[in-house]
Amino acid sequence: MSHIDRWVVQAALTAIASGAPHLPNGRTCSINLSAQTIGDEDFLEFVVDVLDHTGVLPEKICFELPESAVVSQFDQAQRFISVLHGIGCRFALDDFGSGIGSFANLKHLALDYLKIDGMYTRDLVQDSVNREMVAAMIKLARTLDFQVVAEQVEDQASFDALRALGVDFVQGYIIEKPRPLQSVH
Repeated sequence: MSHIDRWVVQAALTAIASGAPHLPNGRTCSINLSAQTIGDEDFLEFVVDVLDHTGVLPEKICFELPESAVVSQFDQAQRFISVLHGIGCRFALDDFGSGIGSFANLKHLALDYLKIDGMYTRDLVQDSVNREMVAAMIKLARTLDFQVVAEQVEDQASFDALRALGVDFVQGYIIEKPRPLQSVH
């Protein structure tokens, strides 16, 4: 997985450096990293080198780290986040709520975004438990000064419910279906 993540980082930063896709001011390109990569001690240096060689501004990049990897490899994740956040990269904790132990470590990480796992955002209108859990996650995120992203938002009713709860961003088919990088303008 580390080799795949290296390829993705290299390809994404090379594409951004060439102007495709164009990232307007204040926008970032999010790159999901696998749990295995967090434990790769050479990956941090690789990312810094690619940023240097491509000339992409660090603030244009947001790395998404799976909650499970941050919890299981906390020291490595904290170092990775700390160094890259220190030079301007942004970070999102992906799939938040999918594991145990996240709450205890959140205040020790330099995160920008909390991404609420899709298992909580599906059927939000009909499921009062999910709605209350999402509201609690948003309240926690606000206390920690994180912005909130809701994953797997597929319909207008869920979008409207999440907007009413105060989510900052949504991700899912309601916005757009995935497509090849070459077709992104």
